[in-house]
Amino acid sequence: MVYRSSAEKAEDNHSSGILLVTVGAIGLIGDAFFLMKNPLDMPLFNRYLSCGIMGALFILFFVMGLLSVRTYKIFTIKAKEENNILDQVRSWCDKELTKEVIEEEIKFSEESEFDYDDSTSYFRRCEYIKSRILKQFVNMNEELLDSFIDDYYSEIYGEEE
Repeated sequence: MVYRSSAEKAEDNHSSGILLVTVGAIGLIGDAFFLMKNPLDMPLFNRYLSCGIMGALFILFFVMGLLSVRTYKIFTIKAKEENNILDQVRSWCDKELTKEVIEEEIKFSEESEFDYDDSTSYFRRCEYIKSRILKQFVNMNEELLDSFIDDYYSEIYGEEE
């Protein structure tokens, strides 16, 4: 599964919340109109039953929209925290994990039993970057870190591979 940032989740919840609140409000207004005016000349029992069921459905839409907007606010706060952490990690990586440092450590690493070659270099570089970042930022979310490493790797190495 692909990592979704809190900013993306916040945007999804915001748009869903607005849509659900709008549909719920318009539906409740239409339901009240249908209940009062009876444009289809339905018998009284059928009209109450239909309006009751549809009213409950539109109330559910409205409440779910409000909950989604509330969740949007929570994800917005988390997105600011994530961005703060990513800015710190990026500034640290720019200072400590240059392309030359990574290549030097990978070439002369005694941890691996394989020879240094192009077929495993991507994975070895990513593992090295990950281990260095985890030593510096201990409690970092693993999925967030993997997403950051993918972006950082492509920023450093570009279209080499």
